[in-house]
Amino acid sequence: MIYLILAVLCSASMAVALRLSEEYSSNKYAILTGNYVTCTVVAFLMLPEKQIIPTAKFLMTVSAGDPGLKAAMMTAMAAGILNGIFFLGSLLFLQYSIRKNGAVLSSAFAKLGIMLPVAASILFLNERPTVLQTAGMALVVAAILVINLEKGKGGASAKMALLVLFLFSGAGDGMSKVFEHIGERRFDALFLFYTFLTALILCLIPMLCEVFREKKRLKAVDFISGIFVGIPNYFSTSLLLAAVTRLPAYLAYPCFSVGTILIVCFVSVLVLKDKMTKRQVYGCGMILLALVLLNL
Repeated sequence: MIYLILAVLCSASMAVALRLSEEYSSNKYAILTGNYVTCTVVAFLMLPEKQIIPTAKFLMTVSAGDPGLKAAMMTAMAAGILNGIFFLGSLLFLQYSIRKNGAVLSSAFAKLGIMLPVAASILFLNERPTVLQTAGMALVVAAILVINLEKGKGGASAKMALLVLFLFSGAGDGMSKVFEHIGERRFDALFLFYTFLTALILCLIPMLCEVFREKKRLKAVDFISGIFVGIPNYFSTSLLLAAVTRLPAYLAYPCFSVGTILIVCFVSVLVLKDKMTKRQVYGCGMILLALVLLNL
């Protein structure tokens, strides 16, 4: 349970750090690059043998009694690369959505992404939801309608950002579940390394384009902000993986999601003085209830 509590705290810290970074830096790609550089370095330091590719020399040295080592490493690498694509997409849209919709709603929709793996398990793994889980999925749809039918600032682009954030976050959650089934626990660190390395490489492309095309200068504060985002980003992911191996998924994932939303709500409204409309309050309340019902 301690891993789950720490994962919740790190996840909430990342959302708050992104919210605060908007006040000190306007170069979003530099912030993300600093974030992923930090995550990649930490992930490499966490590798037990500092081996990132299955070289022939390495395999001859350690895999004499383990013929499946190369396949397990390749699986972790492939899953990490795909997960990195989803990670970058979800963080880009989280950052954009925080600017448009605030930290509370953005974090709520990001955590609602767990509904996608639930739906996939029903369609492809022949799992059958309970009556309460079905009610939870219906409540999710209702909550999205309540929030998105509101007229106010942000317009269509802000509402679309919430939807795309939901999809990318759900895909990222789904990849973690996939790796739980096809991967080996000893390669969790390698999976995370390739997740963040892929996101870093992809993030460098728009950052360099912005620097040369728009003549934006890179400032130290941009990368410092990225470091403060990256540290909780890495540990929230790794601690959640550790929690899932020790706790049932139906307990770990909803507690992680609901706990993060509650902390972000508390900090954003009481400390950062963010404002919420009545519809947003009702929608967030429905979201919290839906997350609970989905996993009862």
